[in-house]
Amino acid sequence: MLVKKELKIKGMVCPRCLSTVRDQLQNLGATVLYLKLGTATIEFQENSISDDLIKRTLKLSGFELLTDDESKIIEKIKLLLRQMVDDTPIVLKENLSEKLIMTFDKDYAFLSKLFSRIEGVTIEKYFIQLKIEKAKELIQYDQLNFTEIAYELGYSSVNYLSNQFKTVTGMNMRAYKKASQWGRKPLNKIL
Repeated sequence: MLVKKELKIKGMVCPRCLSTVRDQLQNLGATVLYLKLGTATIEFQENSISDDLIKRTLKLSGFELLTDDESKIIEKIKLLLRQMVDDTPIVLKENLSEKLIMTFDKDYAFLSKLFSRIEGVTIEKYFIQLKIEKAKELIQYDQLNFTEIAYELGYSSVNYLSNQFKTVTGMNMRAYKKASQWGRKPLNKIL
C-alpha cells in the first residue's frame, strides 16, 4: 500500500537544496510528488521508509526534518523572510508585521513571541541580519552603488542602511568593500 506524506524541512534555501533533497528522498525509494523550499510531499511503500531514516538521511546534507508545529512555523517565517530578501528589490506594500499576519493568519504578537523564544532574536532583527548579508553580497558584486543597494533592500535612505550595516557588522560599507576577507554567512546559517 502506498503512503503519501508531507515533510517540512529546515535548511532548504536554494535550487541546489531542492535538487539535493529530491535526490536523497528518491535514493530512499520515495517518489517526490511535490517539492519547494521547506516542503516536500513524497509517496512510498508502507513501512519501507521511517521518519527516523528520512531525518538521518537529510541531516547528512545539513537539512533537518521538522516534526513539531512551532518549529514548522518558525521555519516558514524564516523562509518567507529569506525569499523577500532574495526577491530584490524589496517592496513592502504593508509593514513586515502586517505581511506576517496576512501570510500566517495568526496574531503578530504570537508569532513574534514564538520566534523570539525559540530563536533568541526578534523577527525584525533577523530580517535586518538577512538584509545586511544581502547587502554584503551586493557590495561584493560591485555592480550597484550604495544608494542602489539601499533601494534594492527596501531602505528609505542609504544612511539608514549604513547605520544598520555598521551596527550589525562593526564596520561601515566602504571599509567592508575594501576588506580582503569579507566574512559572509549563508542565509540559512544566520540563526
